[in-house]
Amino acid sequence: MAMTKFGEMPGGGDVWLLELSAGGVCVELISYGATLHRVLAPDRDGNIADVILGRDDLEGYMSPGAPSGAVIGRVANRIKNGAFTLNGKRHRLESNERRFIIHGGAGNYARKNFAVMEATDRLARFALRDVGEAGFPGEISVEVCYSLDDSGTLLIEYSAVPTRDTPLNLTNHVYFNLAGQDSGPVYDQTIKINADYYTPSDRNNITTGEIYSVKNSPYDLTRPRMLGEAIEELDEAGGIWNGFDINFVLKGEGWRKIAEAYDEDSGRALEAYTDLPGVQLFTMNYVRDGAPGKDGATYGAHYGFCLETQFFPDSINKPHFPGGIAYADELFTTTTAYRFFVK
Repeated sequence: MAMTKFGEMPGGGDVWLLELSAGGVCVELISYGATLHRVLAPDRDGNIADVILGRDDLEGYMSPGAPSGAVIGRVANRIKNGAFTLNGKRHRLESNERRFIIHGGAGNYARKNFAVMEATDRLARFALRDVGEAGFPGEISVEVCYSLDDSGTLLIEYSAVPTRDTPLNLTNHVYFNLAGQDSGPVYDQTIKINADYYTPSDRNNITTGEIYSVKNSPYDLTRPRMLGEAIEELDEAGGIWNGFDINFVLKGEGWRKIAEAYDEDSGRALEAYTDLPGVQLFTMNYVRDGAPGKDGATYGAHYGFCLETQFFPDSINKPHFPGGIAYADELFTTTTAYRFFVK
């Protein structure tokens, strides 16, 4: 395992870079945010490209709005009005966007330097003590384990034990571009999501609690569609987010394949798997052209897409939405995987 210093936190503490390699794929991670820094994958001719967006250095990852393959918690996505009731007690959180909190607010794991607990050529395990920032109850011991196998599958295993009952929604906010992180918009790449329904949202992008069918709507991605065409259709139908930023209700339960993506020019393909009920498709909608990336690349709107596996947004305030609560002194686990291959 190659493990080198990537930087130093402003208040002290080393940030580490770790490398995994298997199945023709190389993955680089940094301890800051337990972040996916690079995924180097071959095309059909054996040419290697970095297929996730990011920054070159720690300062870049720490800057506001940086594209980042970081772990998100304690609660990924939005909580309406920055408040929830659990076990009969009302909890007020520190809202960080308009009238809601997103991605855990001040305690967002993407802004924390994880401890490296284990490092091999195929596995990296990180740990974090969440002390309960932004008004969330109790503390949580969190571990995130990345492992890479001979099929080119990157497995992400999350585990957590809270000291008090709490909402919990862990994900990774990695931005994919299968043509390469420096290749421009993802319009010609196709996406398929195994979901017959989605959860609509209001003008603050807070789920309304309703569940709509994707049939006869721009959200019908049950067959492979070019992202450019799908974004255009969504805009023409009155979409207000300049692209996709929506939770899909995934088919089935337990461990299953939930999405596919493909870049025909390179032959690079991606499959996503999870045991969670939802996935947020986000198409990097509001980025000014010329935003700094890696290796001299610059980014703009729609230069990447995210498949953020999750419990449905604001599930703590929507009792009919599944899961999203971890219980005191009980082990919480969830797993997601991304498989990189060529076809």
